[in-house]
This record gives sequence, C-alpha cells and structure tokens, in this order.
Amino acid sequence: MTSRGPVLSTRRLPRVLAPLLLATLALAACSDDEPTAAPSTTPSPSVSDSPSETPSETPSETPTVTETPTPTPTPSATPTFATSTPTPTPSRTSTCAAARVGPANVAGMSAAAATKAKKISSAARECDAQTLITLARADGTGLAGDQPAASVFTSKAGSSYVALAILLSMPPTTSFDGTIQPRVFSEQYAQVDAEWDKVVKAGLITKAQATTMRQTDGGYTGYRVGLAEDGTWTFFTTGR
Repeated sequence: MTSRGPVLSTRRLPRVLAPLLLATLALAACSDDEPTAAPSTTPSPSVSDSPSETPSETPSETPTVTETPTPTPTPSATPTFATSTPTPTPSRTSTCAAARVGPANVAGMSAAAATKAKKISSAARECDAQTLITLARADGTGLAGDQPAASVFTSKAGSSYVALAILLSMPPTTSFDGTIQPRVFSEQYAQVDAEWDKVVKAGLITKAQATTMRQTDGGYTGYRVGLAEDGTWTFFTTGR
C-alpha cells in the first residue's frame, strides 16, 4: 500500500502541470504583442520644470509704424528772371549837361509856338545837336554873332544846350511878334529886381554881371530866345 501512493502522484503530475504550462505560454504570447508595462495614466509634463528649459514667452512684436511725412505743397513755379543787369545803351540824355533842366514853359504861347518850344527844349535837354541844327536852319534862326548852327551846337558846346534849356523853362513874355524868354529882356520887366534875381538864380548870369548890365548896358544882355506866333524860332543869342 505504501509503495503504490508515490507512483500515483507521479502519474498525476503531468496532468496538473499541463494546464499551467499552457497558461504560461499564453501569457508569453501576449507579451510579444503588448508592452510589458502599461503606460502610466498620469501624463508626464511636456515642459521641464527646470528654469533653464522653460521656454520664455516671446512677446508679440509691436509693429513699427513708420510715419509718412506730410508732403509740403510745392509752390507754383515763379518765373525766373535774368539776374544779370543789362548794360544800358549810352544815350545823350545820360551825359548831357542840360538833362536835369525842366521842360518848356509854354504859358501864353500860341499853339504853333508851344509845339516848337517843346521840340527845341527836348533837343537841348538831350544835347541833340543834329535836331537843333535842323530846326535852326529851317527857321533861319539868328544865333549869337550870326554863327552857323553847326558852330553853336557841337559836342563841346555844353553851355549852349544848358542856356537854351533854361531859357525855355522860364516864364515867357509877349514881344511884338511872339514871345521872348527871359522876361527881364523886355522893356516891361527891364527894371524889375525880382526878374533880375531869377536869371541870376537860374545860372544864366552872375550877380556881378547883372549889376554891370544894369549900369553899363542899359538892360539885360545875357542869353535869350524868341519864338514867333507862327512857330518860327526867331533867335537864340547873347551879348549886345
């Protein structure tokens, strides 16, 4: 009886071990398809707590606003003129000694005489010898010492232009056939001190000459000019 018991146990052992072996093999087969360790249910932080690994938040860049300058209104183009000063053309007026004398005084003259007086005055104030010579020749004007007009009106005869221009700028007075200037030359004003002062002030004669004329010559004998009513230039003379 005692020898049969172990024998039975040995025979039953494969029957007991077989199911255990099958279970072990089944578990081994499962381990080939699935991870040996189940993933943790607690998610691992994706960002390390270390300060050095913590990405800094990059602030969004503030866009740079470029100020567009307000365009300055362009003024309308101003015409540009030449800056160079043109050289003036030399004229007789700019160098004429009589240029500063006033225009002809034609008060009381006839229309024809006034027209001629203006022409003569203008030519004298411009030292226009040719015009004066032409006018004198056309009218047969009596000139000082019966000189020819070309001798009286020359480029060097400045005193002639000045005297003629001054005479024509003074108030005229009536003569027997027209007018004469200055008035002191007429009998009506021959002894009027104010008229003598006018010719002295005008520069036609000096005060000493005026005294001599009044005492010796019996009246004014300086420069004088006459115009007839029809516009004829009758004389321009000086002396006795």
